Amino acid sequence: MATKLTTTSLETSPTIRATTPHVNQHTTSLSDTSTAPPIDKSSIADSGPKSRLSWTESPADQPKTTKKPAMCKDTVASISEPVQRNSYGLSDGAWMRDGRGHGNVIYLTNGFYGNTLLEFRDMDTFKSGQASNSYKLPYSFTGTGHVVFNGAFYYNRAFSRDVIRYDLRHRYVAAWTTLHDAILEEQAHRTQTELEFAVDESGLWLLYPALDTEGFHQEVTLLIHLRHRDLQPIQSFRTGLRRGRFGNSFLVCGVLYAVNSMERRNANVTYAFDTHTLTHTVPSLAFTNAHAHTAQLAYCPLDKKLYAWDNGRQMTYDVVFAY
Repeated sequence: MATKLTTTSLETSPTIRATTPHVNQHTTSLSDTSTAPPIDKSSIADSGPKSRLSWTESPADQPKTTKKPAMCKDTVASISEPVQRNSYGLSDGAWMRDGRGHGNVIYLTNGFYGNTLLEFRDMDTFKSGQASNSYKLPYSFTGTGHVVFNGAFYYNRAFSRDVIRYDLRHRYVAAWTTLHDAILEEQAHRTQTELEFAVDESGLWLLYPALDTEGFHQEVTLLIHLRHRDLQPIQSFRTGLRRGRFGNSFLVCGVLYAVNSMERRNANVTYAFDTHTLTHTVPSLAFTNAHAHTAQLAYCPLDKKLYAWDNGRQMTYDVVFAY
């Protein structure tokens, strides 16, 4: 089924001046303002055919960037072997902590599609299977790329290009935006999460495939830094990732990492994109998919661990920094 897309050109604009919205629902293309680094074809996270995307910008057109003062130890040296914390639910799902929260509360969605978010007071209550709270979402979610951040649940509305901020305290949709430039498979054919939220030390991010109007009108994967209250873009980046050519991704201190497989037991982190320096690298870090179906992988800045849902098992990985 053909879908008409609204596309916009990607311009070099490092920030958007914050404005206070008058309504809770927004319709926008998040790639309207973007930093557009040239793509290093050698660093695509796959050993197969490389992307033909290319940009030829003059030095004057390219943004001047410097490494921001580090808010964390932002050079990942290795990732530990996974530790199983629990066994709960279906083969697909997501579990997480609030990246700006307090305490040890755990949130969980069970399955690739649904309308319920469960809350557990801590790890012990999670292991007992006794949820301390349950949220009936007004719109169903799809995929496993959702997050909880600053007291709200962020997710992709099922059968749509809409992303939603659901306020957990007041239980209502606090913000809503439509990704007009997103290229998503028809719902019936989706086998992998295509739209992923992420949280790191600097806030809320969104990763999704979009139509690029600059180079050859091909697909490009955008990484957007969002204002968490109204889902409006702060800054946008074109990455070197291509849909279907990597397994999972996660963000640590402004650096996007991608694992080359979600099912191969002995996988590797084979791609990294630094949003501070706009550089692409091939880190080649070992990564273990212990149960051969890592449906979700997300970084939590509170404890600096990776949280994964691997074939109905809830796993954590320690992130080891170089310094």
